[in-house]
Amino acid sequence: MEDSKRKKIIKKVATVFVVVLLLLTFFSNTIMNYSLPEVATEPVTVGTVSNKVRGQGPVETNTDIEITVSGKRIVKEVKVESGDEVKKGDVLFTFEEGENTELDDAEKDLEAKELAYAKSLLKMAPDYTEDNIGIKDAKDDLKQAIDDQEAAAKTDKALKKAQKEQTQIAKDMAALQARIDDLQTKSDAYKEIGDYDALVTQLAEDEKAMKRLKEDLAIAQDSGESTLEITRSIEDKQAEIDKEKKQIDALKSSKTVKTDLATATASMDTLTKKKEANDAEITKLSEKPTLAAAKAAVKDKKKTLESLVRALDKRKEEDSLTAKSEAMDNEASQKEIEEQKEKINELKSKNDIKEIKAEEDGIISEISVKPGDEIAADTPIAKLQLADSGYIVKVSITKPQSKLIKVGDEATIENIWDDSVSASVKSIKVDTENPNQKMIVTFEVKGDVKVGETLAFSVGERKNRYDAVVPNNAIKEDSKGKFVLVLKVKGTPLGNRYTVKRADVEVQASDDNSSGVTGGVYEYDNVITNSSKRLENGMQVRLVE
Repeated sequence: MEDSKRKKIIKKVATVFVVVLLLLTFFSNTIMNYSLPEVATEPVTVGTVSNKVRGQGPVETNTDIEITVSGKRIVKEVKVESGDEVKKGDVLFTFEEGENTELDDAEKDLEAKELAYAKSLLKMAPDYTEDNIGIKDAKDDLKQAIDDQEAAAKTDKALKKAQKEQTQIAKDMAALQARIDDLQTKSDAYKEIGDYDALVTQLAEDEKAMKRLKEDLAIAQDSGESTLEITRSIEDKQAEIDKEKKQIDALKSSKTVKTDLATATASMDTLTKKKEANDAEITKLSEKPTLAAAKAAVKDKKKTLESLVRALDKRKEEDSLTAKSEAMDNEASQKEIEEQKEKINELKSKNDIKEIKAEEDGIISEISVKPGDEIAADTPIAKLQLADSGYIVKVSITKPQSKLIKVGDEATIENIWDDSVSASVKSIKVDTENPNQKMIVTFEVKGDVKVGETLAFSVGERKNRYDAVVPNNAIKEDSKGKFVLVLKVKGTPLGNRYTVKRADVEVQASDDNSSGVTGGVYEYDNVITNSSKRLENGMQVRLVE
Protein backbone atom coordinates (compact mmCIF):
# COMPACT_ATOMS: atom_id res chain seq x y z
CA MET A 1 0.00 0.00 0.00
CA GLU A 2 2.77 2.35 1.00
CA ASP A 3 4.76 1.33 -2.11
CA SER A 4 1.77 2.19 -4.31
CA LYS A 5 1.44 5.65 -2.71
CA ARG A 6 5.15 6.21 -3.05
CA LYS A 7 5.04 5.39 -6.79
CA LYS A 8 2.12 7.76 -7.32
CA ILE A 9 3.99 10.55 -5.53
CA ILE A 10 7.13 9.91 -7.58
CA LYS A 11 5.06 9.91 -10.79
CA LYS A 12 3.41 13.24 -9.88
CA VAL A 13 6.81 14.80 -8.97
CA ALA A 14 8.31 13.61 -12.26
CA THR A 15 5.38 15.03 -14.20
CA VAL A 16 5.67 18.37 -12.44
CA PHE A 17 9.46 18.40 -13.11
CA VAL A 18 8.98 17.75 -16.84
CA VAL A 19 6.28 20.44 -17.10
CA VAL A 20 8.48 22.95 -15.27
CA LEU A 21 11.44 22.03 -17.48
CA LEU A 22 9.39 22.54 -20.65
CA LEU A 23 8.06 25.86 -19.35
CA LEU A 24 11.56 27.05 -18.49
CA THR A 25 12.85 25.99 -21.92
CA PHE A 26 9.99 27.76 -23.68
CA PHE A 27 10.34 30.97 -21.71
CA SER A 28 14.13 30.97 -21.96
CA ASN A 29 13.86 30.72 -25.78
CA THR A 30 11.17 33.38 -25.78
CA ILE A 31 13.29 35.72 -23.65
CA MET A 32 16.36 35.06 -25.82
CA ASN A 33 14.35 35.73 -29.00
CA TYR A 34 13.20 39.10 -27.67
CA SER A 35 16.84 40.02 -26.94
CA LEU A 36 17.88 39.31 -30.55
CA PRO A 37 18.12 42.13 -33.15
CA GLU A 38 14.83 42.65 -34.95
CA VAL A 39 15.05 42.77 -38.76
CA ALA A 40 12.81 43.52 -41.72
CA THR A 41 13.34 41.80 -45.06
CA GLU A 42 12.29 41.95 -48.68
CA PRO A 43 12.65 39.23 -51.33
CA VAL A 44 15.15 39.29 -54.20
CA THR A 45 13.26 39.47 -57.50
CA VAL A 46 13.85 39.28 -61.22
CA GLY A 47 12.91 42.58 -62.83
CA THR A 48 13.93 45.79 -64.57
CA VAL A 49 15.89 48.78 -63.29
CA SER A 50 15.98 52.23 -64.86
CA ASN A 51 19.61 53.02 -65.65
CA LYS A 52 19.89 56.66 -64.61
CA VAL A 53 23.43 58.11 -64.58
CA ARG A 54 24.15 60.70 -61.88
CA GLY A 55 27.10 63.03 -61.27
CA GLN A 56 28.08 66.53 -60.28
CA GLY A 57 30.78 69.11 -61.03
CA PRO A 58 31.64 72.82 -61.03
CA VAL A 59 30.44 75.22 -63.72
CA GLU A 60 33.12 76.32 -66.23
CA THR A 61 33.04 78.61 -69.23
CA ASN A 62 32.52 76.86 -72.55
CA THR A 63 35.70 78.05 -74.30
CA ASP A 64 39.31 77.60 -73.17
CA ILE A 65 42.28 79.25 -74.89
CA GLU A 66 45.65 77.56 -74.52
CA ILE A 67 48.37 80.09 -73.73
CA THR A 68 51.66 79.19 -75.44
CA VAL A 69 54.99 80.82 -76.23
CA SER A 70 57.03 80.17 -79.35
CA GLY A 71 60.60 79.07 -78.85
CA LYS A 72 62.38 77.69 -75.82
CA ARG A 73 61.91 79.80 -72.67
CA ILE A 74 62.66 79.74 -68.94
CA VAL A 75 59.82 81.02 -66.73
CA LYS A 76 60.93 83.92 -64.55
CA GLU A 77 57.68 84.87 -62.82
CA VAL A 78 54.06 83.60 -62.73
CA LYS A 79 51.86 86.64 -62.02
CA VAL A 80 48.47 84.85 -61.80
CA GLU A 81 46.93 81.87 -60.06
CA SER A 82 44.34 79.34 -61.18
CA GLY A 83 40.91 80.89 -60.74
CA ASP A 84 42.07 84.52 -61.17
CA GLU A 85 39.92 86.81 -63.32
CA VAL A 86 42.05 88.76 -65.81
CA LYS A 87 41.49 91.56 -68.31
CA LYS A 88 42.84 91.90 -71.82
CA GLY A 89 46.44 93.18 -71.65
CA ASP A 90 47.17 91.92 -68.12
CA VAL A 91 50.69 90.44 -67.79
CA LEU A 92 50.45 86.70 -67.02
CA PHE A 93 54.06 85.43 -67.25
CA THR A 94 57.57 86.85 -67.58
CA PHE A 95 60.63 85.00 -68.96
CA GLU A 96 64.40 84.92 -68.51
CA GLU A 97 66.68 86.04 -71.34
CA GLY A 98 66.93 83.13 -73.78
CA GLU A 99 66.71 82.02 -77.40
CA ASN A 100 64.57 84.00 -79.86
CA THR A 101 61.68 82.00 -81.23
CA GLU A 102 62.22 83.40 -84.72
CA LEU A 103 65.41 81.32 -85.01
CA ASP A 104 63.81 78.23 -86.56
CA ASP A 105 62.02 80.31 -89.20
CA ALA A 106 65.18 82.26 -89.98
CA GLU A 107 67.21 79.05 -90.43
CA LYS A 108 64.54 77.60 -92.75
CA ASP A 109 64.63 80.88 -94.75
CA LEU A 110 68.41 80.62 -95.06
CA GLU A 111 68.16 77.06 -96.32
CA ALA A 112 65.57 78.17 -98.93
CA LYS A 113 67.76 81.08 -100.06
CA GLU A 114 70.82 78.84 -100.43
CA LEU A 115 68.83 76.26 -102.40
CA ALA A 116 67.35 79.04 -104.63
CA TYR A 117 70.83 80.44 -105.21
CA ALA A 118 72.11 76.99 -106.15
CA LYS A 119 69.28 76.64 -108.67
CA SER A 120 69.97 80.14 -110.06
CA LEU A 121 73.50 79.10 -110.95
CA LEU A 122 71.98 76.62 -113.38
CA LYS A 123 70.64 79.52 -115.45
CA MET A 124 74.14 80.67 -116.32
CA ALA A 125 75.14 79.75 -119.88
CA PRO A 126 78.78 80.63 -120.44
CA ASP A 127 79.85 80.55 -124.06
CA TYR A 128 83.43 79.52 -123.63
CA THR A 129 84.44 76.30 -125.30
CA GLU A 130 87.24 75.30 -122.95
CA ASP A 131 85.27 75.85 -119.72
CA ASN A 132 81.80 75.08 -121.09
CA ILE A 133 82.09 71.30 -120.75
CA GLY A 134 83.31 71.52 -117.16
CA ILE A 135 80.58 74.01 -116.19
CA LYS A 136 77.91 71.94 -117.98
CA ASP A 137 78.98 68.81 -116.12
CA ALA A 138 79.01 70.73 -112.84
CA LYS A 139 75.48 72.01 -113.60
CA ASP A 140 74.26 68.48 -114.32
CA ASP A 141 75.84 67.25 -111.12
CA LEU A 142 74.25 70.06 -109.10
CA LYS A 143 70.87 69.52 -110.73
CA GLN A 144 71.04 65.82 -109.95
CA ALA A 145 72.07 66.60 -106.36
CA ILE A 146 69.11 69.00 -105.99
CA ASP A 147 66.73 66.38 -107.39
CA ASP A 148 68.25 63.82 -105.01
CA GLN A 149 67.76 66.22 -102.06
CA GLU A 150 64.10 66.75 -102.93
CA ALA A 151 63.62 63.00 -103.35
CA ALA A 152 65.43 62.37 -100.04
CA ALA A 153 63.11 64.85 -98.30
CA LYS A 154 60.07 62.89 -99.57
CA THR A 155 61.72 59.61 -98.53
CA ASP A 156 62.47 60.98 -95.05
CA LYS A 157 58.85 62.08 -94.65
CA ALA A 158 57.55 58.72 -95.88
CA LEU A 159 59.93 56.83 -93.56
CA LYS A 160 58.77 58.77 -90.50
CA LYS A 161 55.15 58.12 -91.46
CA ALA A 162 55.83 54.39 -91.92
CA GLN A 163 57.67 54.20 -88.58
CA LYS A 164 54.71 55.90 -86.86
CA GLU A 165 52.37 53.39 -88.50
CA GLN A 166 54.67 50.58 -87.35
CA THR A 167 54.37 51.74 -83.73
CA GLN A 168 50.57 51.95 -83.99
CA ILE A 169 50.33 48.51 -85.62
CA ALA A 170 52.41 47.03 -82.78
CA LYS A 171 50.07 48.59 -80.20
CA ASP A 172 46.99 47.35 -82.08
CA MET A 173 48.43 43.83 -82.34
CA ALA A 174 49.30 43.74 -78.64
CA ALA A 175 45.79 44.85 -77.68
CA LEU A 176 44.20 42.38 -80.11
CA GLN A 177 46.41 39.53 -78.87
CA ALA A 178 45.34 40.27 -75.31
CA ARG A 179 41.71 40.06 -76.43
CA ILE A 180 42.37 36.78 -78.29
CA ASP A 181 44.05 35.32 -75.21
CA ASP A 182 41.12 36.39 -73.03
CA LEU A 183 38.56 34.93 -75.46
CA GLN A 184 40.57 31.70 -75.78
CA THR A 185 40.70 31.38 -71.98
CA LYS A 186 36.93 31.86 -71.81
CA SER A 187 36.38 29.36 -74.63
CA ASP A 188 38.56 26.78 -72.88
CA ALA A 189 36.70 27.40 -69.63
CA TYR A 190 33.34 26.81 -71.32
CA LYS A 191 34.58 23.45 -72.66
CA GLU A 192 35.23 22.29 -69.11
CA ILE A 193 31.67 23.01 -67.95
CA GLY A 194 30.12 19.97 -69.62
CA ASP A 195 27.54 18.93 -72.20
CA TYR A 196 24.65 21.38 -72.71
CA ASP A 197 21.95 18.72 -73.35
CA ALA A 198 23.07 16.66 -70.36
CA LEU A 199 22.89 19.72 -68.10
CA VAL A 200 19.38 20.58 -69.37
CA THR A 201 18.24 16.99 -68.68
CA GLN A 202 19.83 17.03 -65.21
CA LEU A 203 18.20 20.40 -64.44
CA ALA A 204 14.76 19.02 -65.35
CA GLU A 205 15.30 16.01 -63.10
CA ASP A 206 16.49 18.18 -60.21
CA GLU A 207 13.51 20.51 -60.57
CA LYS A 208 11.18 17.50 -60.39
CA ALA A 209 13.06 16.31 -57.31
CA MET A 210 12.72 19.78 -55.80
CA LYS A 211 8.97 19.65 -56.40
CA ARG A 212 8.76 16.29 -54.62
CA LEU A 213 10.83 17.59 -51.69
CA LYS A 214 8.52 20.57 -51.28
CA GLU A 215 5.53 18.23 -51.30
CA ASP A 216 7.24 16.09 -48.64
CA LEU A 217 7.88 19.24 -46.61
CA ALA A 218 4.24 20.25 -46.76
CA ILE A 219 3.17 16.75 -45.62
CA ALA A 220 5.68 16.78 -42.76
CA GLN A 221 4.54 20.22 -41.64
CA ASP A 222 0.88 19.13 -41.70
CA SER A 223 1.63 16.01 -39.68
CA GLY A 224 3.81 17.84 -37.16
CA GLU A 225 6.92 15.79 -38.03
CA SER A 226 10.46 17.22 -37.99
CA THR A 227 11.25 19.14 -41.22
CA LEU A 228 14.96 19.67 -40.53
CA GLU A 229 16.29 17.00 -42.87
CA ILE A 230 13.83 17.85 -45.65
CA THR A 231 14.68 21.57 -45.35
CA ARG A 232 18.38 20.78 -45.68
CA SER A 233 17.67 18.59 -48.69
CA ILE A 234 15.70 21.44 -50.30
CA GLU A 235 18.57 23.88 -49.68
CA ASP A 236 21.12 21.43 -51.17
CA LYS A 237 18.89 20.70 -54.17
CA GLN A 238 18.32 24.45 -54.74
CA ALA A 239 22.08 24.99 -54.72
CA GLU A 240 22.46 22.25 -57.37
CA ILE A 241 19.69 23.80 -59.50
CA ASP A 242 21.25 27.29 -59.26
CA LYS A 243 24.64 25.90 -60.26
CA GLU A 244 23.16 24.03 -63.25
CA LYS A 245 21.32 27.18 -64.41
CA LYS A 246 24.54 29.17 -64.28
CA GLN A 247 26.37 26.49 -66.27
CA ILE A 248 23.61 26.40 -68.90
CA ASP A 249 23.70 30.22 -69.21
CA ALA A 250 27.48 30.08 -69.54
CA LEU A 251 27.26 27.49 -72.33
CA LYS A 252 24.77 29.73 -74.16
CA SER A 253 27.30 32.58 -73.94
CA SER A 254 30.06 30.36 -75.36
CA LYS A 255 28.66 30.78 -78.90
CA THR A 256 29.23 34.53 -78.73
CA VAL A 257 32.76 33.95 -77.39
CA LYS A 258 33.57 31.59 -80.28
CA THR A 259 32.26 34.12 -82.83
CA ASP A 260 34.26 36.93 -81.21
CA LEU A 261 37.38 34.73 -81.13
CA ALA A 262 37.05 33.93 -84.85
CA THR A 263 36.57 37.62 -85.67
CA ALA A 264 39.55 38.66 -83.52
CA THR A 265 41.74 35.96 -85.11
CA ALA A 266 40.79 37.15 -88.60
CA SER A 267 41.60 40.73 -87.56
CA MET A 268 45.00 39.56 -86.29
CA ASP A 269 45.72 37.94 -89.67
CA THR A 270 44.88 41.24 -91.37
CA LEU A 271 47.12 43.19 -88.97
CA THR A 272 49.94 40.68 -89.48
CA LYS A 273 49.80 41.18 -93.25
CA LYS A 274 49.67 44.94 -92.75
CA LYS A 275 52.73 44.73 -90.46
CA GLU A 276 54.66 42.67 -93.00
CA ALA A 277 53.90 45.21 -95.72
CA ASN A 278 54.84 48.08 -93.38
CA ASP A 279 58.13 46.38 -92.38
CA ALA A 280 58.99 45.86 -96.03
CA GLU A 281 58.26 49.53 -96.78
CA ILE A 282 60.48 50.68 -93.89
CA THR A 283 63.32 48.41 -95.04
CA LYS A 284 62.99 49.75 -98.58
CA LEU A 285 62.96 53.40 -97.47
CA SER A 286 65.84 52.89 -95.00
CA GLU A 287 68.09 51.67 -97.83
CA LYS A 288 67.73 54.97 -99.73
CA PRO A 289 70.15 57.92 -99.23
CA THR A 290 69.45 60.07 -96.17
CA LEU A 291 68.36 63.72 -96.32
CA ALA A 292 71.52 64.84 -94.52
CA ALA A 293 73.72 63.12 -97.12
CA ALA A 294 71.70 64.66 -99.95
CA LYS A 295 72.07 68.18 -98.46
CA ALA A 296 75.81 67.67 -98.11
CA ALA A 297 76.02 66.60 -101.76
CA VAL A 298 74.15 69.73 -102.92
CA LYS A 299 76.52 71.91 -100.90
CA ASP A 300 79.56 70.18 -102.40
CA LYS A 301 78.29 70.38 -105.99
CA LYS A 302 77.36 74.02 -105.48
CA LYS A 303 80.89 74.87 -104.35
CA THR A 304 82.34 73.08 -107.39
CA LEU A 305 80.10 75.00 -109.79
CA GLU A 306 80.80 78.32 -108.06
CA SER A 307 84.53 77.71 -108.37
CA LEU A 308 84.22 77.04 -112.11
CA VAL A 309 82.00 80.08 -112.65
CA ARG A 310 84.36 82.36 -110.71
CA ALA A 311 87.30 81.13 -112.80
CA LEU A 312 85.33 81.87 -115.95
CA ASP A 313 84.28 85.31 -114.72
CA LYS A 314 87.92 86.28 -114.23
CA ARG A 315 88.53 85.68 -117.89
CA LYS A 316 85.39 87.46 -118.96
CA GLU A 317 86.35 91.10 -119.26
CA GLU A 318 83.62 91.85 -121.63
CA ASP A 319 80.31 90.08 -121.54
CA SER A 320 76.76 90.67 -122.54
CA LEU A 321 74.44 92.70 -120.32
CA THR A 322 72.47 89.54 -119.62
CA ALA A 323 75.52 87.77 -118.30
CA LYS A 324 76.44 90.78 -116.19
CA SER A 325 72.87 90.99 -114.90
CA GLU A 326 72.91 87.31 -113.92
CA ALA A 327 76.23 87.84 -112.19
CA MET A 328 74.77 90.82 -110.31
CA ASP A 329 71.73 88.73 -109.33
CA ASN A 330 74.02 86.03 -108.01
CA GLU A 331 75.97 88.60 -106.05
CA ALA A 332 72.70 89.94 -104.64
CA SER A 333 71.67 86.41 -103.65
CA GLN A 334 75.02 85.85 -101.98
CA LYS A 335 74.61 89.16 -100.14
CA GLU A 336 71.12 88.12 -98.97
CA ILE A 337 72.52 84.82 -97.75
CA GLU A 338 75.27 86.60 -95.81
CA GLU A 339 72.72 89.02 -94.34
CA GLN A 340 70.49 86.11 -93.36
CA LYS A 341 73.42 84.42 -91.61
CA GLU A 342 74.10 87.64 -89.70
CA LYS A 343 70.43 87.80 -88.72
CA ILE A 344 70.58 84.23 -87.39
CA ASN A 345 73.64 85.09 -85.33
CA GLU A 346 71.79 88.07 -83.88
CA LEU A 347 68.72 85.98 -83.09
CA LYS A 348 70.88 83.44 -81.29
CA SER A 349 72.28 86.13 -79.03
CA LYS A 350 69.04 87.76 -77.90
CA ASN A 351 65.51 87.08 -76.79
CA ASP A 352 62.83 89.62 -77.68
CA ILE A 353 59.87 88.01 -75.88
CA LYS A 354 60.05 88.75 -72.16
CA GLU A 355 56.37 88.49 -71.13
CA ILE A 356 52.95 87.15 -72.13
CA LYS A 357 49.77 89.21 -71.80
CA ALA A 358 46.10 88.13 -71.77
CA GLU A 359 44.58 88.41 -75.25
CA GLU A 360 40.98 88.42 -73.97
CA ASP A 361 39.00 88.89 -70.75
CA GLY A 362 38.47 85.66 -68.84
CA ILE A 363 39.39 83.37 -65.96
CA ILE A 364 42.66 81.43 -65.58
CA SER A 365 41.47 77.80 -65.35
CA GLU A 366 44.83 75.99 -65.37
CA ILE A 367 48.55 76.76 -64.92
CA SER A 368 51.08 74.06 -65.78
CA VAL A 369 54.42 75.83 -65.08
CA LYS A 370 56.23 77.47 -62.18
CA PRO A 371 59.20 79.88 -61.92
CA GLY A 372 62.39 78.22 -63.13
CA ASP A 373 60.67 75.76 -65.50
CA GLU A 374 62.14 75.43 -68.98
CA ILE A 375 59.42 75.14 -71.64
CA ALA A 376 59.70 73.99 -75.24
CA ALA A 377 58.36 75.87 -78.24
CA ASP A 378 54.55 76.04 -78.56
CA THR A 379 54.04 74.16 -75.28
CA PRO A 380 50.75 75.12 -73.51
CA ILE A 381 51.60 76.73 -70.16
CA ALA A 382 48.10 77.83 -69.07
CA LYS A 383 44.43 77.88 -70.06
CA LEU A 384 42.18 80.95 -70.19
CA GLN A 385 38.40 80.47 -69.96
CA LEU A 386 36.80 83.19 -72.09
CA ALA A 387 33.98 85.24 -70.59
CA ASP A 388 30.57 85.31 -72.35
CA SER A 389 31.16 81.99 -74.16
CA GLY A 390 28.49 79.88 -72.44
CA TYR A 391 28.93 77.30 -69.68
CA ILE A 392 29.83 73.63 -69.31
CA VAL A 393 30.18 71.11 -66.47
CA LYS A 394 32.52 68.08 -66.68
CA VAL A 395 31.54 64.93 -64.76
CA SER A 396 33.55 61.69 -64.36
CA ILE A 397 31.54 58.44 -64.77
CA THR A 398 32.38 54.75 -65.28
CA LYS A 399 32.70 53.20 -68.73
CA PRO A 400 29.59 51.00 -68.24
CA GLN A 401 27.60 54.12 -67.30
CA SER A 402 28.81 55.93 -70.42
CA LYS A 403 27.11 53.28 -72.59
CA LEU A 404 23.73 54.26 -71.11
CA ILE A 405 23.78 57.82 -72.48
CA LYS A 406 24.56 59.57 -75.77
CA VAL A 407 25.45 63.04 -77.03
CA GLY A 408 22.37 65.24 -77.15
CA ASP A 409 20.54 63.61 -74.22
CA GLU A 410 18.67 66.13 -72.09
CA ALA A 411 19.81 66.12 -68.43
CA THR A 412 17.93 66.97 -65.26
CA ILE A 413 19.64 69.43 -62.88
CA GLU A 414 18.67 68.05 -59.49
CA ASN A 415 19.84 70.91 -57.25
CA ILE A 416 18.29 73.81 -59.20
CA TRP A 417 14.53 74.34 -59.53
CA ASP A 418 14.70 77.22 -62.02
CA ASP A 419 13.03 76.08 -65.27
CA SER A 420 15.09 78.58 -67.26
CA VAL A 421 18.29 76.58 -66.55
CA SER A 422 18.74 73.52 -68.80
CA ALA A 423 21.50 71.08 -69.67
CA SER A 424 22.32 68.45 -72.31
CA VAL A 425 25.17 66.03 -73.03
CA LYS A 426 27.73 67.80 -75.23
CA SER A 427 30.46 65.13 -75.43
CA ILE A 428 31.57 61.80 -73.94
CA LYS A 429 35.35 61.23 -73.95
CA VAL A 430 37.91 58.97 -72.30
CA ASP A 431 39.27 60.21 -68.96
CA THR A 432 43.00 60.59 -69.66
CA GLU A 433 43.81 60.17 -65.95
CA ASN A 434 42.05 56.78 -65.79
CA PRO A 435 41.46 55.69 -69.42
CA ASN A 436 40.67 52.05 -68.62
CA GLN A 437 37.77 52.67 -66.23
CA LYS A 438 36.51 56.27 -66.46
CA MET A 439 34.90 58.59 -69.03
CA ILE A 440 34.39 62.37 -68.93
CA VAL A 441 30.87 63.61 -69.78
CA THR A 442 30.64 67.30 -70.68
CA PHE A 443 27.23 68.91 -70.10
CA GLU A 444 26.33 72.13 -71.94
CA VAL A 445 24.44 74.38 -69.52
CA LYS A 446 22.14 77.22 -70.54
CA GLY A 447 20.62 79.75 -68.17
CA ASP A 448 21.56 81.86 -65.16
CA VAL A 449 24.49 80.04 -63.49
CA LYS A 450 27.85 81.14 -62.10
CA VAL A 451 31.37 79.87 -62.74
CA GLY A 452 32.43 77.60 -59.86
CA GLU A 453 28.84 76.75 -58.86
CA THR A 454 28.34 72.98 -58.36
CA LEU A 455 25.51 71.37 -60.36
CA ALA A 456 24.15 67.83 -59.85
CA PHE A 457 22.84 66.00 -62.95
CA SER A 458 20.86 62.89 -63.77
CA VAL A 459 20.53 61.61 -67.33
CA GLY A 460 19.30 58.47 -69.06
CA GLU A 461 16.06 56.54 -68.57
CA ARG A 462 16.71 53.19 -70.28
CA LYS A 463 15.50 50.05 -68.53
CA ASN A 464 17.35 46.70 -68.45
CA ARG A 465 16.31 43.35 -66.98
CA TYR A 466 18.38 41.80 -64.16
CA ASP A 467 18.26 38.35 -62.53
CA ALA A 468 18.65 39.83 -59.05
CA VAL A 469 16.95 43.10 -58.06
CA VAL A 470 17.17 44.30 -54.44
CA PRO A 471 15.95 47.43 -52.59
CA ASN A 472 18.54 50.19 -52.40
CA ASN A 473 18.35 50.25 -48.58
CA ALA A 474 19.50 46.61 -48.51
CA ILE A 475 22.89 47.48 -50.06
CA LYS A 476 25.73 48.18 -47.60
CA GLU A 477 29.38 49.08 -48.18
CA ASP A 478 32.61 48.75 -46.22
CA SER A 479 36.34 48.60 -46.97
CA LYS A 480 35.87 45.27 -48.81
CA GLY A 481 33.18 46.64 -51.13
CA LYS A 482 29.41 46.49 -51.49
CA PHE A 483 27.32 43.67 -49.95
CA VAL A 484 23.84 42.65 -48.78
CA LEU A 485 22.79 40.66 -45.70
CA VAL A 486 20.79 37.54 -46.62
CA LEU A 487 18.38 36.00 -44.09
CA LYS A 488 19.02 32.28 -43.65
CA VAL A 489 16.33 29.99 -42.11
CA LYS A 490 17.02 26.80 -40.16
CA GLY A 491 14.20 24.65 -38.76
CA THR A 492 14.43 23.44 -35.10
CA PRO A 493 12.03 21.50 -32.82
CA LEU A 494 11.16 24.81 -31.16
CA GLY A 495 10.57 26.69 -34.43
CA ASN A 496 12.60 28.42 -37.15
CA ARG A 497 15.99 29.94 -36.37
CA TYR A 498 17.08 33.01 -38.40
CA THR A 499 20.72 34.00 -39.05
CA VAL A 500 22.48 36.62 -41.16
CA LYS A 501 24.87 35.81 -44.03
CA ARG A 502 26.97 38.41 -45.89
CA ALA A 503 26.82 38.25 -49.70
CA ASP A 504 29.25 40.43 -51.70
CA VAL A 505 27.61 42.02 -54.75
CA GLU A 506 28.40 44.31 -57.67
CA VAL A 507 25.79 46.96 -58.52
CA GLN A 508 25.04 46.99 -62.25
CA ALA A 509 22.37 49.72 -62.29
CA SER A 510 20.26 51.71 -59.83
CA ASP A 511 17.15 53.84 -59.85
CA ASP A 512 15.46 55.70 -56.98
CA ASN A 513 14.22 52.49 -55.28
CA SER A 514 16.04 49.38 -56.54
CA SER A 515 19.36 48.12 -57.88
CA GLY A 516 20.23 45.28 -60.24
CA VAL A 517 23.13 43.30 -58.73
CA THR A 518 25.33 40.28 -59.41
CA GLY A 519 27.22 38.18 -56.90
CA GLY A 520 26.20 35.93 -54.03
CA VAL A 521 22.50 36.70 -54.04
CA TYR A 522 19.75 35.02 -56.07
CA GLU A 523 16.02 35.07 -56.73
CA TYR A 524 13.92 33.84 -53.76
CA ASP A 525 16.56 35.02 -51.25
CA ASN A 526 15.36 37.47 -48.59
CA VAL A 527 17.65 40.45 -47.93
CA ILE A 528 17.62 42.57 -44.76
CA THR A 529 16.45 46.14 -45.33
CA ASN A 530 16.29 47.35 -41.71
CA SER A 531 17.44 46.20 -38.26
CA SER A 532 17.14 47.35 -34.66
CA LYS A 533 20.88 46.76 -34.04
CA ARG A 534 24.14 46.63 -35.93
CA LEU A 535 24.44 43.22 -37.63
CA GLU A 536 27.44 41.00 -38.28
CA ASN A 537 27.92 37.93 -40.47
CA GLY A 538 26.49 34.79 -38.77
CA MET A 539 24.52 36.72 -36.12
CA GLN A 540 21.14 35.28 -35.02
CA VAL A 541 18.16 37.61 -35.49
CA ARG A 542 14.36 37.65 -35.29
CA LEU A 543 11.80 38.90 -37.78
CA VAL A 544 9.63 41.95 -37.27
CA GLU A 545 6.28 40.79 -35.86
